[in-house]
Amino acid sequence: MLQEFQIISLLAGVGIFLFGMFELEESLKKISGGTFRRLIRKFTSNWLRSVLTGIVSTAVLQSSSAVTLMVLAFAGAGLLGMENSIGIVMGSNLGTTLTSWVVALVGFKLKIELLALPFIGLGGLGLIFFGKSTRATNISRFMVGFGFLFLGLDYMKSSIEGLAYQYDLSAFQHWPGIAFIGIGIVLTALVQSSSAAMAIILSALYSQVISFNMAAYFVIGTNLGTTVTVLIGSLGGQVIKKQIALSHLL
Repeated sequence: MLQEFQIISLLAGVGIFLFGMFELEESLKKISGGTFRRLIRKFTSNWLRSVLTGIVSTAVLQSSSAVTLMVLAFAGAGLLGMENSIGIVMGSNLGTTLTSWVVALVGFKLKIELLALPFIGLGGLGLIFFGKSTRATNISRFMVGFGFLFLGLDYMKSSIEGLAYQYDLSAFQHWPGIAFIGIGIVLTALVQSSSAAMAIILSALYSQVISFNMAAYFVIGTNLGTTVTVLIGSLGGQVIKKQIALSHLL
């Protein structure tokens, strides 16, 4: 019974984390407005600016897939060339690590409830009392999303710690790295978010359920898994879109 509860708790944590990510993405998109498009027009004159644009755009939109799919659309419309497109894609892959850094640097060093609950409470009150103000509503949604992000992380961490007492994963240590890369790809494909997959991996590593080497291979897999959406988005398009998607995978 305890095992089933911990598995349900893990699934709940993933769901809450993804909901928090969704709220963050949606609120940031609305707060930022046309920031991404303005960045594209102004700051893609060379490869370095393109990389920086990709980093900033993904940090703002909180979705490397969204940024890369927009790049495919711009490239397909002839607004971006190959070099600048690949620069933005590389930058977006750097920018998407922001959530993982926040989780790693803050998520396990504070009592998570102290971080999550005030944001959820204040954001919820903001949604009720400032419902008519679009900007205030989006800021409140951002706070709720941020709180749920860490609340989901807390559920994942506690459930993985509980499962660690029941399963000995040392038997899998001898598996080849390619096996863990494959699991990382599948994990990202299932949860449809490399950030959520990273949070699960960091939680397992923090709880000493997996070794550092296993976690490193898992991370490679999650980064490969997140390219699937863009590969699908390039199907049936122009050659330049397929080339950009392939460069993303490579």
